[in-house]
Amino acid sequence: MNDFRIDKPFETKPPRLKDLVNEHIMGDVWIRDTPFGPVTDSLKIAEHFEMKHHNVLRAIDKCNEELGTELKFDLCKNFIENRYLSGPKDRKREYRKVDISEFGLTLLLLYINTPKARRISAEILYRFFILKTYIEGLSESQIDALKGYYRKHMKNDS
Repeated sequence: MNDFRIDKPFETKPPRLKDLVNEHIMGDVWIRDTPFGPVTDSLKIAEHFEMKHHNVLRAIDKCNEELGTELKFDLCKNFIENRYLSGPKDRKREYRKVDISEFGLTLLLLYINTPKARRISAEILYRFFILKTYIEGLSESQIDALKGYYRKHMKNDS
């Protein structure tokens, strides 16, 4: 007997990557929307994964080192160097942090070696396979209707 089931079916439309990662997997990690999409930062990721911030920065650096030459990943737009102030009021210092896009976060999960990160990566892959199955089952006219739906909503969101 096949007991494969979809926890949350895509009854009306497939979700955006942000919705997959945010609603189904990560909880509320997005700190702001930008012209190129939602971002979180390395501090928020460290908190979410119960890691030290310097270990998240190390994972980002490793990802940049290994994938930074791949133009298709455009890491400079997915890992944005930034700074923040911290410390006692009269002796605040500037520290490094990295703003991370939704695609950057998906890549970063490959470099964070914790059980929680592996579960989230597995869940993202699972949801993408479900999405692929959903789309493969659609007729050409249904796919065109989905494209039209997204085009309309993208214009309305602008």
